[in-house]
Amino acid sequence: MHYAMQIEPIRKALIIGSPGIEGVDYLYSTSTDVTNIKNHLLSSRGGKWKDNEIQVLWDPGIAELAAIVENTIADYLFVYYAGHGYETTIRERKICLCDADVSDFFLLNNSPRQLIVIDACREKEYPAISGIPEEEEWLPFDGYYPEREAFDNYILQSPVGKKIIHATKSGFASWEDVNGRGGIFTTSLILSARKIQCAALYAPHSIEQSLKKARKIIKQSGDEQEPEIVYSSGNMQVPFAVYVKTEAKAVYSNFSNHNKPRTISRREPSNSGALALGLILLGIVLIANSSD
Repeated sequence: MHYAMQIEPIRKALIIGSPGIEGVDYLYSTSTDVTNIKNHLLSSRGGKWKDNEIQVLWDPGIAELAAIVENTIADYLFVYYAGHGYETTIRERKICLCDADVSDFFLLNNSPRQLIVIDACREKEYPAISGIPEEEEWLPFDGYYPEREAFDNYILQSPVGKKIIHATKSGFASWEDVNGRGGIFTTSLILSARKIQCAALYAPHSIEQSLKKARKIIKQSGDEQEPEIVYSSGNMQVPFAVYVKTEAKAVYSNFSNHNKPRTISRREPSNSGALALGLILLGIVLIANSSD
């Protein structure tokens, strides 16, 4: 389906990697998580974001991040954080920047629709979850994509609201894969989007549905880590992922020529037949003379 006079909402994403100090609880899988989340957004299932709609911040300080969060206003803002985090004794949820620890509410701004996903990890030997397979769909935006248009419409139709997702419940750690394939939660969340199956042409996959599938994937790996929604206001319904059923493309033919055999064009008549007859008669005369 292609909508005439389509209104394009402003969508923006901030992807933040804060791995810590090299050699001191450094989270090597943070860079993998950042790459995987960006690739998810660029993919068909992620909504075919444009590269210039996504800003990646690596190990930012509090002043830099505050300015960017304040000025990144959109109809829909997606924020992802991978790095260290903890909860205080009075149950304040904190994320760790290179020069300060801040509340997860620090990532909220005046955007009417906002989803914040936080994967705060610590190293641990752990059973590996399968890596995310490569897909040819992770290509630069270069044209019209129905999945992008569908995602735009979900943004426009969604009520306002904000949600903050954490990789684990209060009192539990969030682990990263020892083999460097990213955080257990982030990897499972992206894999959950790959498992969408629907008979409809378009199918939005909410963050609640994604979390439900991610929990199953995590549990199958033997972990007790359980991601959850820690804050919600309004009724924001922008999906985490979208499924667009592949449609058979019509093939157009020139029906006036359909099934006609290919032919060789006819050549114009020439006097080559008369010339051949003359040569035959000449040969007969020469044979008769030689016999005499």
